[in-house]
Amino acid sequence: MSDSCRLPLFSDCKEVDDSIKCPGDGGYSVIPLFGKRVRVRKDSAPIQLMGCLDELVNISNNVRLNFKGNTVSKLASIVMALSMQINAYLVQGTDERLVKVRGVENSLLDEITELCRGFKGPLGWVIAETPELQSLDSIRVKLRECGRIASSMLDDYPLSINIISVLNHADKLVAQAIYCLGGRVFKSVDDVVNYLLTGLGR
Repeated sequence: MSDSCRLPLFSDCKEVDDSIKCPGDGGYSVIPLFGKRVRVRKDSAPIQLMGCLDELVNISNNVRLNFKGNTVSKLASIVMALSMQINAYLVQGTDERLVKVRGVENSLLDEITELCRGFKGPLGWVIAETPELQSLDSIRVKLRECGRIASSMLDDYPLSINIISVLNHADKLVAQAIYCLGGRVFKSVDDVVNYLLTGLGR
């Protein structure tokens, strides 16, 4: 590296032969996982889940900031907090951390229960019709993706069942919120397609 521009190194990186060498450069990482240090490939399910949860935090924070002061922002804040707690549980794997995860999950349940109290609407296919609801749907989609990754870990890491159940529940709660906040409901997927193709949905 040039002496005129020396960037600070991460604590676990080293300068070797005028270049920076960091753990993970060979395609593997040593990470804390459910309270143990494990060596895994960078494309392994645990690494993918950590990345997915990071993306969920990022998406939720964007929604929180863009729609500050309304219900969607509040729900995004709770999902952001839930993602952070799940990531901490993925690292620690302790009962104490799981209690905290469940606490945030219950906060999301309470918020959406109150939001949907007394609401009666048609059942069917729901699509978002406002930027706020579309942002909430982006959170729902990412919750589902993280849940699928967690499911792929189940055989090797049995504690993943706790993460799967929380993500699965949160995904359904957010979908319910879209319904209660005025998502457009159709009787069938064909009705949705007809709506979109006739120009009404454009």
